Amino acid sequence: MSKGKGNNNTPKHEIPEVDTNPFKLASVGNLQILKTLVDPSGNKEHEYQGKPIDVNAKDIYACTPMIWAARNGYFELFEYLVGHGADIETTSFGGMTALHHAVNHCRLNIVSKLIELGASIDAKDESGNTPMHYGAGRGILNPVLSLLAAGANINEANIQGVTPLHKAVSAGHFPCVEKMLESRADPNVANSEGNTSLHLAAKGGFDNIVHVLLDAKANVNAKNKAGKTPKDVALTPDLAKRLQG
Repeated sequence: MSKGKGNNNTPKHEIPEVDTNPFKLASVGNLQILKTLVDPSGNKEHEYQGKPIDVNAKDIYACTPMIWAARNGYFELFEYLVGHGADIETTSFGGMTALHHAVNHCRLNIVSKLIELGASIDAKDESGNTPMHYGAGRGILNPVLSLLAAGANINEANIQGVTPLHKAVSAGHFPCVEKMLESRADPNVANSEGNTSLHLAAKGGFDNIVHVLLDAKANVNAKNKAGKTPKDVALTPDLAKRLQG
C-alpha cells in the first residue's frame, strides 16, 4: 500500500535540551558541559552563552560543584574546578569539607590531591569530626594512611569525646586500629561516657582488637562514668577473663 502525500509519519529529530545545572553536572562528572558554564568564551558549540557561573555557589545541600566532584570521585572535573577558583576549604551540609567527603567515599586520588593542595587535614565538621574520624569509622585504610602521613592529629576528639581510634574500635576495623596504635594513638583516652577503647572493644567482643590494645598498654582497670571496667562490659566470659586486672 502506497503512502499518501499527506502522510506525516516522518520522524522528528528534536535537539534535546541541555541540562545546565552545574551541581548536577558535577555530581555525574559531565566536565564537557560544565566547562561551557565556567568559561563560556571557550564554548565553540554555543551550547551556553550566558555569564560565567560562580564556581563557589552552593546548592540546597550547601555543596559546591567541586564538593560534588570530590564526593563522587570525578578527579579531572575536580581538578578543573580547583584550577578555576573553587575553594577547597568551603563547607557543605554538616560542616563537611571536600576532604571529609573524599575520605568518607574513599576517593584516594582526590584525598591525595587535596592534601597536596594544602587542605586542612584536621578540619572539623559540626559534630567535631575530622576527616580521620570518617576514615577510621568506615575502616578505609588507604585514606587513613594518607592522612597519617600528612600529619593528621590522630588523637583529636569530637564533641562527644570520641577519637578516631574509638571509631575504628567500635566498628571492629582491626587494620585501622593496628595502624593507628602504631602511629601513637592513645588507647586510654575516654569518651564523654568515660569509655576507653578497651571498653569499646570488650563490649563489641572484638578479641583481636582487645589483644592489640593490651599490647599498647591499655588500662584494664579504667572505669567509665557508670563505674564499670572493660571486664565488666565484656561481651563474652573469655574476654572478661582476659581483662582481669
